[in-house]
Amino acid sequence: MTKRIALVGNMNNNFYALTRYLREAGYDAHLFFRLAMDHFQPKADTFGEEYKEYCHQVDWLDKGFYNADKKKIKEQLSGFDFFVGQGEEAALAYACGYNIDVYYPYGSDVYKYSHLPQEYTWKAKLKSLVVNDATRPTYAQMKEGTMAKYLRGAIVNARYILAESTNDEFEAKLKELAYKGVYEKVAMPFVYTGEFALLANGFIPPNPVLQPMRKIREEHDFILMYHGRQEWKTFHNPFTIKNTHHLFIAFSNYLKKNPASKSCLVMLEYGSDVAHSKELIKELDIADKVFWFPKMYRKELMYIVKNADVCCGEFNYSYLTFGTVVEAMFMKKPVITYRQDSLYTDVYPKLYPCFNAREPEEIEAAIATAIANPCLVKQMGEDACAWVTENFIQKPLQRLIQIIETGK
Repeated sequence: MTKRIALVGNMNNNFYALTRYLREAGYDAHLFFRLAMDHFQPKADTFGEEYKEYCHQVDWLDKGFYNADKKKIKEQLSGFDFFVGQGEEAALAYACGYNIDVYYPYGSDVYKYSHLPQEYTWKAKLKSLVVNDATRPTYAQMKEGTMAKYLRGAIVNARYILAESTNDEFEAKLKELAYKGVYEKVAMPFVYTGEFALLANGFIPPNPVLQPMRKIREEHDFILMYHGRQEWKTFHNPFTIKNTHHLFIAFSNYLKKNPASKSCLVMLEYGSDVAHSKELIKELDIADKVFWFPKMYRKELMYIVKNADVCCGEFNYSYLTFGTVVEAMFMKKPVITYRQDSLYTDVYPKLYPCFNAREPEEIEAAIATAIANPCLVKQMGEDACAWVTENFIQKPLQRLIQIIETGK
């Protein structure tokens, strides 16, 4: 009998890809998600409409966590054999009595929301208003009442927590939760490669950025791309800072030394610091070398990534895999990013090739090396794609399926 699997939550459209992989593996997998951001939903990652059969947009949180219709939620989740969870939807499922079999952290669920006050007491309200601390929970964050209590419960009581190797700071936050299940360093396959293999094979979908990107490609010998959030000046919490400005300074310094270079930087108008980034770029006098695109669906974004030469990750905390670098590697583009290799070699004796850089002078050197060595860039891209396919898709899926089938 085919096992029925409920995937509850969809932060950054992570579980859409996982749902497709599980259905391809023969499971009756269904995704239950609330639409948090327009560019993160199933239709953003596919050129077809088959997702409508098994992806269910829910209204569970429309009236807030406390007022959610738990009877309705129980009816929708009844009959499933296995639960994969993430975020607020997983917290609601747990509140309705469903224990999560596999929980995949996405970031702020672990280092922020699950650490908020678990009860919405007057004492907690008062503390949020009077304590002068940048890390305190704000009044607005606490309006969901007991959400933190049940999110914490979903994580702590999950049979398995699967998460990619990250960094010491994130690991410490996860350990503080005193989880009861098994924690394994296993990546979450959040990009469905079958869809974007079409692009690699020459498929050109209807795309509003098609013509402007073609023009940029025709007019430049080298395209450097950063398609993550602009986060470097506005402080939300320590984990959101990406030091994007290091890239601008590095690129500016490279152009000063190589004024004839036909290179450019392509980015998205995405994140808290777009205006700050444009202002700094203007001050650095490189605005004519920087091209901006609006925030877009991944299925549109991947066409731009395909036409870049090298992509960029983050320059603050070390992370092994995350959206921008994974998307780049699937399109056979090497990345410039900060990576502290010693954090990951216990799980991966061999890591993907990258231009490892953090400070502006290191990033500048990486840009210079990439521009001077197109054959190296091509080989690095090929090797990175092979690595991410094996270690980010194939092996993690094998482990998840093993848990589903054997329970361990």
